[in-house]
Amino acid sequence: MRAARRALGLALLALAGAARAQFAGTLGVDSVNRYRGTGTDDAGPVLRASVMADAPQGAYGGVAGLWRTRDTGLASADAMLGWSGRLDELPGLEDLAPQWAWDAGVRRTHYGHASALYDFSEAMVGLVAPEGSLRTWYAPHYFGGAVRTFYTEINASHAFDDHWHAFAHVGWLHYGPAPAYQARLGDRTDTLVGIGCTLGRWDMRLSRDGIVAGHVRDDIDARRRRAAWILGASVVF
Repeated sequence: MRAARRALGLALLALAGAARAQFAGTLGVDSVNRYRGTGTDDAGPVLRASVMADAPQGAYGGVAGLWRTRDTGLASADAMLGWSGRLDELPGLEDLAPQWAWDAGVRRTHYGHASALYDFSEAMVGLVAPEGSLRTWYAPHYFGGAVRTFYTEINASHAFDDHWHAFAHVGWLHYGPAPAYQARLGDRTDTLVGIGCTLGRWDMRLSRDGIVAGHVRDDIDARRRRAAWILGASVVF
């Protein structure tokens, strides 16, 4: 818990010091909590809240929280710090559209258990396109363990008009060598596809999430391994 508080504090200090920063916040609810293609231990819908800020120089940061509705307990909290820039500002890339950008950052995740055994940090590098992004995340101690991972994800979205949009995600999780006392986990691929409707500041979404290749650990409950529908809504302020 102390590590998560330190990470959240660093993010808040960065936000407070960002000159002329732009702020955005969201509040939302999802019918089920999913993480990289699998379900979590959190039963029932979850509430989420986040605040992000970005400075004109390219720095950005944010904090986010996820709470269970059945007992109002904290499911997880994240702190993110990063830097991004337009690719057309680099030599030889002046003809690219301004929506093309590079991205790099670090994230700390804390889980609301009695201990901080599952907390972990990730570093990220990425490429942002007009209707999508490609990012790779590196975690030296995934879920607080001795195994390092790389998670590469492609996210895409397309707006049909002012209200309707579709979105999709493909992620590939690669595990590094396991300790001598543990069998190496195999890689796996997850996908998510969905459709959303925007009305004013509100966004409603219906999506399908699941593992399409590879296997989840045997100690994970069978119900959490299955694909699932996710119904969600959020408001931007």
